Amino acid sequence: MLGRVLVLSASAGAGHLRAADAIEKALLIRGLASEVQHVDVLKYTNNVFRHLYSKAYIDLVNKAPEVLGWLYDHLDVPRKNEKLRLAFDRLNTGPFVKFLNQYRPDVAICTHFLPSEIISWLKRRRRSGS
Repeated sequence: MLGRVLVLSASAGAGHLRAADAIEKALLIRGLASEVQHVDVLKYTNNVFRHLYSKAYIDLVNKAPEVLGWLYDHLDVPRKNEKLRLAFDRLNTGPFVKFLNQYRPDVAICTHFLPSEIISWLKRRRRSGS
């Protein structure tokens, strides 16, 4: 049994939400967790940040997919611009971090990179004592 499971997604397109829903249902149907909660991490951010993540993404998919492709190709470089991006994410996800600290899941399953990056940052910070 997995205990308390938090399934984390981001409403940037529908795929992340559908994947999270499927994972949540599978865990519940199979009785693999004592508790399962699906959370859209963007609901714990401010309106401007949420808009940038969701609406801007959908607009790019629908109106300029080549720009989105270029962004993926040029920004998906491990550790490049990581500090700046993480600082921006941390600045806008304080309520999500507070929720994590209160809920304290045994397992977190992420269908989008944003919550996994925040959790990784929190784990590194706790290990380093910062």
